[in-house]
Amino acid sequence: MPRWPYFLAVALLLTGCSGAIDGKAFREGSAPGTSEAKYPRYEPPADGSGFSDQVLDQPLALPAKRGEEGCDWLESIKPDLQPLGLTSAKGVLSGCQFEFPDNKGAQVHAYSPYGWITQDSAVMEPVEIAGIKGRTYAFDPEPVTFCSVNMDVRAYASIAVDAYDVNSDEAGTRAEHCELAKKVAEVVLKKFVPLAGGKPAPSTVQEPAAEVLKSADICEVVKFTHTNYAGVNAGREGAQKGEGPLGPTCTHEVPYAKAVGMYTTGAGGLEAVPPKPGAEVRNGQFGTLKARFEQTAESCALSVQLSNGQVVQVDFVGKKKEAMPRTCVSAQLILSVSMLGLITGDS
Repeated sequence: MPRWPYFLAVALLLTGCSGAIDGKAFREGSAPGTSEAKYPRYEPPADGSGFSDQVLDQPLALPAKRGEEGCDWLESIKPDLQPLGLTSAKGVLSGCQFEFPDNKGAQVHAYSPYGWITQDSAVMEPVEIAGIKGRTYAFDPEPVTFCSVNMDVRAYASIAVDAYDVNSDEAGTRAEHCELAKKVAEVVLKKFVPLAGGKPAPSTVQEPAAEVLKSADICEVVKFTHTNYAGVNAGREGAQKGEGPLGPTCTHEVPYAKAVGMYTTGAGGLEAVPPKPGAEVRNGQFGTLKARFEQTAESCALSVQLSNGQVVQVDFVGKKKEAMPRTCVSAQLILSVSMLGLITGDS
């Protein structure tokens, strides 16, 4: 059983069925910030360890449920993996696993966003597969040979592929495992990711249920574990509930920054949520949902309209200089985790 890559701490589960989404390429994404001249712009580190600097305006490619239920697409991809010598496939808790000749294995998981990695890593390199940007990484130094790729598919959940020797963490070579991870990733991307010409697996839910926010605890909708992804580590006890003019709020704050979650109790959509005074506003999509970014010199609020007209918002406010260019990428990273929680019911 391979070791689970642990840079993403929250496992999010995805269930049910979605509407049909074809395999045509979506429009080219752009940075979630607005004016490059007016406000600091986030520049990802060259090694690939940073946030996604693209708008997360694409559908989920695969269901994010763990175990066999989350791997109901395995049979459909088996023919595509035959050229790699596929010998078996199964769903387990850590991902959807494949075995190949010479004790080589790979697992695919798609239930966490393309996050920000601050952990020391033996390997951290940018990669591009099927026209999609990502990174190759490995946390453990040799003699461990485990290798992973993580692809920024511009959705709430990224596509990650781990490759390893099925019998030992130290068998084989890292180079061959990295190569296998990339080859499996290419097959998965081309089959299921619209940006690579694929079509999402039929069981993939794209939006939360209409009544998901009925009597919901706002500090469970935008949870302390969600804000951890963007460096706001206030803990469970640090979550401060409040009540705004449009609905309940939850504030998570540390010296680096604060993140404020909110959802509207009314169902008037984005039109009923006034933008921040003086903010630069950009309308667009978040996944398959209507969305709006509002950026100021120190903050960025991302608001997303659900199918019933309620709005969920994350407002990320920088307090340290280094947080200022990251406000919009931080807001969308936090809200992507929260959105997966709303879809799956696992907040």
